[in-house]
Amino acid sequence: MKGVRLLTAAFGAILLAAGAAQAGKFDGQTIRVQFWGGSDGLVLRKYVVEPFERETGAKIVVEEGNTSGSIAKVRAQMADPQLDVIFLDDIGVLTLKSEGALERLDLARMPNAADIHPNYRVGDGYGIGIFNYITTILYNPDKVKAPTSWADLWKPELKGKVLSPKITDTQGLLFTVMAAQLNGGNLDNLDAAWDKLTAFRPNIYSFIENRALAAEALNNGDAVVAVDIPYYFKPYIERGYKIAMTTDLKEGFFSITGSAALVKGGKGNKDVAYAFINQALTPSAQAGLAVDLWYGPTNAKTQVPDNVAKFMVHTVKQFENAIQVDRLKLLDKRQSIIDKWNQTMTR
Repeated sequence: MKGVRLLTAAFGAILLAAGAAQAGKFDGQTIRVQFWGGSDGLVLRKYVVEPFERETGAKIVVEEGNTSGSIAKVRAQMADPQLDVIFLDDIGVLTLKSEGALERLDLARMPNAADIHPNYRVGDGYGIGIFNYITTILYNPDKVKAPTSWADLWKPELKGKVLSPKITDTQGLLFTVMAAQLNGGNLDNLDAAWDKLTAFRPNIYSFIENRALAAEALNNGDAVVAVDIPYYFKPYIERGYKIAMTTDLKEGFFSITGSAALVKGGKGNKDVAYAFINQALTPSAQAGLAVDLWYGPTNAKTQVPDNVAKFMVHTVKQFENAIQVDRLKLLDKRQSIIDKWNQTMTR
């Protein structure tokens, strides 16, 4: 018995030592990471940065900036990179990849990458999605049935009842692509959009400039449908406003990916950088972003609570129904779309 107790104690000591080694396997290592500020940044610290530091002993130095700011910073530092990992929208990954500023990801070094849906692997492996958000149709369920097609926005009974995106927002650009598609065109043939948008004008209640005013209009029935990103309405829905959203649209809905990428030439330990990105791909981290921000997961194993699941894309079926637009091409056409939209909508 004494021998058994000694053996048990020894085995327990080995397990404790192994756990300690795992917990501190990156002690003394530091990487520099840039991601969004505000509520996004706070939630990423809560579910990605802080757990990673606790579990590995690594130090994560965080810098903040939006996608355009991250692009500018990486460009400015290309001769002497100071960042190791960046989180930014998919357009940022595609832009920096085209400029040779990113390193292609080795998915084998991130075990959770195997569970990320292929639609959220960005730029042929230069970025990987840590969350998704969508442009779709929101509606007042007390005033109108859930739309089943984007074409429903043109129904005569919706005259003066639709909240339209403004064209300087990505949602407006994507809505223009959809208008073209409904009229037989696409991103490469946007001429088809303009007659369709002319026919849409009588149905516009207003353009979405202020989410608080848009939420009020939906809630009181002055407007009954809107084209926008659902998470913008989170504070109002949580207060009981009558706002729902649908992804059950015949044509699908538009999805954008918040992505992680490696900066080429980053000076930090690559094992730490890959492990950090892997943390952002875990179901636990993505569930946290879903609950706190209403950002949909990209990891198909993520369990999203029912009370928030209805406001985001989180299932494989939904992932596969997402419309993927060539974001670089859309960016290239942005100014010409804005100019033509203004001519069409204000004449």
